[in-house]
Amino acid sequence: MPPRHDQAQDAALAALIAQQFAVVLPNLITQINQANNNNNNVQCTFKTFNSAKPTKFSGTQGATALLQWFESLESTFRHVQCPNERKVDFASSVFEKRALTWWNGVVRDRGADVALAQTWGELRALMMKEFCPRHEIRVLEREFDDLKQESGEHRAYTDRYEELSLLCPNMVTPLDKAIEKYIDGLPDSVQDIVTSSNPTTVRQAIELSATLTESQIRKGKLFRKSDKKPVEEPKPRDEQTESSKKSKKRKASQNFAVVAHNDQAIPNQPAQPPARKPYNGTAPLCNQCSLHHHAGVKCRTCQVCGLIGHTARVCPAAAAPNQAGNNPAQGRFPPGSCFNCGEMGHFRRNCPRLTNANPAQG
Repeated sequence: MPPRHDQAQDAALAALIAQQFAVVLPNLITQINQANNNNNNVQCTFKTFNSAKPTKFSGTQGATALLQWFESLESTFRHVQCPNERKVDFASSVFEKRALTWWNGVVRDRGADVALAQTWGELRALMMKEFCPRHEIRVLEREFDDLKQESGEHRAYTDRYEELSLLCPNMVTPLDKAIEKYIDGLPDSVQDIVTSSNPTTVRQAIELSATLTESQIRKGKLFRKSDKKPVEEPKPRDEQTESSKKSKKRKASQNFAVVAHNDQAIPNQPAQPPARKPYNGTAPLCNQCSLHHHAGVKCRTCQVCGLIGHTARVCPAAAAPNQAGNNPAQGRFPPGSCFNCGEMGHFRRNCPRLTNANPAQG
């Protein structure tokens, strides 16, 4: 068994060591943290930044593309743990085309040191002024005024609202104005319920309107563009063609009239040309040519004079040369008139003038 004075020495030595550790340990932890921070800063190089494949920016896509580029690049900064003093330098490395030309002009006017000494917020404001000029902002503001949700397209409406809110911050400031602006663009059936719920943030209004929109879609009151609308059952073929057939018959009947045959003679009626044989076919009578034919058949023309309304057998032009010897002054007579005197009501064989000129003729 060791003596007691040895145990006392060991206890004193342990207390001394513990006292020294209490003094040295905090400094040691601080040095380790500083070394880790230095290692992180060393790791955030152009190689590390480019390995994250940051999005290129050309400056020709418009205001919405600029906003999307801001969001993408800030996500890359967080991923590679980029320090604030290197963000402008890294961001300018992905410029191309018009954006690169603009940045080279800024460096030339201000100097490289001053241009790179800007903060990321200052560079954002400078790019908004350059690539989102006032006339484009006014166009976006007018679009923001007219922004409405189309039926059940809640997601598209919300995305565009959030984009325009960042591009036109004066239209959604303060918060009450932003909530009111979002609710005004909702459909009437959703707008009333969201307004009555008195949301305190825009996110609350978005979530509630999304739930109500889905409910309206299930009830068939709202529709998405991607949803197929109910298709009516096709009608039988006979019913489909019935209306078209009726319209064709109606058009065809406009040029035809119904002929009523009357065999009874009217007393004291002037002599008329011999009546044609009664027509026993099914074709209707045409009002233009006074002949029977179907609607799809063209009107027949006289082979002598080329006119419609009679045939070559009764053409007055064919009888005119025979009458020219009797009466040289007589020309072409209208259909149904006397070929001797040209008057209506009798034929040439019953012409009173011909009878007076030759009493022996009957």
